[in-house]
Amino acid sequence: MNIRLHQGVLLLLGMALALIAASPAAAMTGDEVLAKVDAVLSASDNSVALATMTLIDRDGREKERRLKVWTRHFKDRDDVSMLKFLSPADIRNLGFLSLADDQMYLYLPAFDRDRRIASHARKESFAGSDLSNDDLSTGKYTTHYTAGITGQTETEYILELKRRPGSDRIYPRVVAWVNKEHFYADKMELYDDQDKLWKVNDMEHEKIQGYWTPKQIRMKDVQKDHTTVMKITSIEYDCDLDEAVFTKRFLKRRLKDE
Repeated sequence: MNIRLHQGVLLLLGMALALIAASPAAAMTGDEVLAKVDAVLSASDNSVALATMTLIDRDGREKERRLKVWTRHFKDRDDVSMLKFLSPADIRNLGFLSLADDQMYLYLPAFDRDRRIASHARKESFAGSDLSNDDLSTGKYTTHYTAGITGQTETEYILELKRRPGSDRIYPRVVAWVNKEHFYADKMELYDDQDKLWKVNDMEHEKIQGYWTPKQIRMKDVQKDHTTVMKITSIEYDCDLDEAVFTKRFLKRRLKDE
């Protein structure tokens, strides 16, 4: 084989390999992208965060609250979390516990009792915010949705998530914009049972202690023209976290000054 022919064969082989790499079979599927989103959300062992929650009505009036969130992450099953309000005084110690298999409990300190969130109550607003009880669930996206890639930009995949049969998630359809490099969601459009846009969730991420963190979440209920902004003011990952935090007993415990 002469040198020119040998070079031609190598060129054709290189082009064939490039085409195979660029073929749809070699590309990621929507379900694979969604699994990576789950993996990013559950990358650490645990976290403890302080945050503010600001409620903004259609006239721009604001109400601010402070809260603390404990989360235990798992790679192969649902995460668990505990949320408790620190202020204002009228909702201090109000708590929300999310366990595996969609077990969720709300603690109302005014009545000193907890109640399990029933399926029909998943759509209810959490503490007057634009987050529903369902939004606080710690179940994996891949457990409840299938995903297809409907488009992409230079930096993001655009996914359409469809609720799996048998799931009781309150959003039948979700459109998500996922960062191609780091696999976190920048934005989600959440649709109701009539396939009308219900909420838009915009997220700002920052890498903290090696983990991509949703430093700010802005949830807008477009049907009510009302917005809730959650900002993490401090967070610690992989800390010495007592598993007793994720119990109904701790849910009813009164917090000391933070």
